[in-house]
Amino acid sequence: MIGVPIRQLLSGLILMSGLAAQDLSRLPDWARPHAEALSREPRPPQEADAWVLFDRTEVAYTGDGEIRTRRFRLVKILADRGADVAVFVIHGLGGKSSKVKRMKAWNLRPDGELTRLDEDRIITVDNAGQAEASTDTLTAAVVPRVMKGSLVAFESLQVIQHPLGPIATASVMEKYPIRRWELEVAKKEGWFTDLKRVEILLDARHFEPWIQGLDLRQGQGLAANAIPPIPKDELFHPNPHNVLPWALIRFLDPELAGMTSWKTWDAHATWIYQRFAEAFRPGSQPDLKGVGSLEALRQLCTWMARELHYKAVYLTPERGWVPLPADEVGRRQYGDCKDLACFFLAHAQRVGFQPRPVLARIVEGEVEEKDPPSPVFNHVICALGLDRTLGLPAEVETAKGRFLLFDPTDRFTPLGKLGAHHRGRRLLVCTPEGGIWVEAPSQSIQESKVAILWTGDIEQFGRMKARFRVQEQGSGWGLREVTQVGGVPRLKAFLQERIFELPPTAVLTIGPYTNPLNLEIPFDLELDIQHPEGLKVSGNEGILTGLGLRVIPAQAQKPGNPRLFPLQRFAEPDLDFEVDLHSARPCQPLLPVQDGSTPFRTYSWRASAEPEAAGSRLKIQFRHRSQPAYYGFDQRDEGVAAAKKDRTQIRKLMADGLTWKLLP
Repeated sequence: MIGVPIRQLLSGLILMSGLAAQDLSRLPDWARPHAEALSREPRPPQEADAWVLFDRTEVAYTGDGEIRTRRFRLVKILADRGADVAVFVIHGLGGKSSKVKRMKAWNLRPDGELTRLDEDRIITVDNAGQAEASTDTLTAAVVPRVMKGSLVAFESLQVIQHPLGPIATASVMEKYPIRRWELEVAKKEGWFTDLKRVEILLDARHFEPWIQGLDLRQGQGLAANAIPPIPKDELFHPNPHNVLPWALIRFLDPELAGMTSWKTWDAHATWIYQRFAEAFRPGSQPDLKGVGSLEALRQLCTWMARELHYKAVYLTPERGWVPLPADEVGRRQYGDCKDLACFFLAHAQRVGFQPRPVLARIVEGEVEEKDPPSPVFNHVICALGLDRTLGLPAEVETAKGRFLLFDPTDRFTPLGKLGAHHRGRRLLVCTPEGGIWVEAPSQSIQESKVAILWTGDIEQFGRMKARFRVQEQGSGWGLREVTQVGGVPRLKAFLQERIFELPPTAVLTIGPYTNPLNLEIPFDLELDIQHPEGLKVSGNEGILTGLGLRVIPAQAQKPGNPRLFPLQRFAEPDLDFEVDLHSARPCQPLLPVQDGSTPFRTYSWRASAEPEAAGSRLKIQFRHRSQPAYYGFDQRDEGVAAAKKDRTQIRKLMADGLTWKLLP
């Protein structure tokens, strides 16, 4: 035992003493071997609050588009904080698309007592957010009286009739480590139905480097041991879709009609196009008669931005993929991304353009070239077939023609441009003949920039009365959208809480601002601020505060912890920051000049204090440009070191740059 940490020895003794009091024969047959294995493998993963001893999912296709999923799960609670495993959650599509047919649970406590799941502890709730109505559901089983040392077992059966056909995904890693993980796929085994003509495709994505020794049986299943938990306390990492392991199961049934085929992307793209084409009923609004085609598109965009509103309304699971007819969207005056895209495409067709829906993925990672055909897209935009160029940046040339890309959901990005969330993303243009892969053109991404000017006075004891003017291009800080959606009250709250972090004694008064929907010019906003301690005095120094200069990055991770995720930082809006304030007290800048660069940014700082008859005129010019950076699995240590150095450098810049020496 030489060299074995005392904590590991104690953990092993605790596990073995608990097993001695627990009659493992009272667990279900499938769970017993994995519980008994603890006597031979007494050491749990370090610092884990719970240990998933066994997690098995069985997926079968029973015909007519129906999938049945059985889940078996056994967890050992190692610490009081691990008691949350007493809640077992199943995500469902809701409505007629999915239903939990059976759920059982056992809690074998360390004192030998066994408690079973009480039926009234199974609840199903709507999983909709505030912005949507949905039949997405969560079914949860709450096992009573769990405690440290409990062995908790779950068993469930779920029936799924997915609107997009028999397809299922399985995630692998979770909050806690897993001793043994299995995914089994079959057409016939026990309750499975024999479907000889059905082709089964099983794809495994991103298992390396997280999981070693993956047992892959093509078309049958996956299995792995010693799966680590999802890293915690690590910021600036790629979306889990692009780095964490997941599996996809596709059942290709040639006799299944009316649903998309997941055999190829072309088949799915054709199906999507047909669903949209059936809904191209434009109606009479807006009136686009008598204008040229490009001018008609501009008028259409302006009308939609003013009259239509985004709202996710998935009244049935099927509505998640099928748009409302365009005339119905106009009548309701709202819709989700596919509804707004359908409306735009239908009216663009009226004035002579070839309409094509486009599948996109934003925010939640990107679609990779190796991703198999599956419902990985979460957004719909538009493509218009062009006979000749219109001279707009968002045009793409393909082997099958030229297209103009446009996102009608983003009403604050003008025609011919795309929002920053499309930067570098792969898009699938859906046509009657199949799909056309394109990438959002780099020149089409709307420039995001914030230009700030502070003018005013700082009184003898640090009180500041100043005028703040900001010009926002593109998404910037999101001021244009906040103003249009929430008006002055929401704008004021946003500035106070998110931008300036003003004390309760500060006074902010919103001044004039430009029309948020006028996309031809930057959004221009003025406001007056009275800050009781705009220059915070300490000894013979004063620090400017409450200026909204938020460029210090968060800490990438806790010091001393090895990095497990790749490190990725995205570009932020450009920032031009200027200060021109009269101070009643004579001052000198602590940091007159500094130019710097890191892998994540470049910047230029200039500060001066010009003597005046009563005090000094403080001036600052700060130019900041961030840039994207990516450090893969083999560059993690380099990325952490670079992020730490960057944060230290910018913190010092802000501390020194905003500090002024107070002169007698």
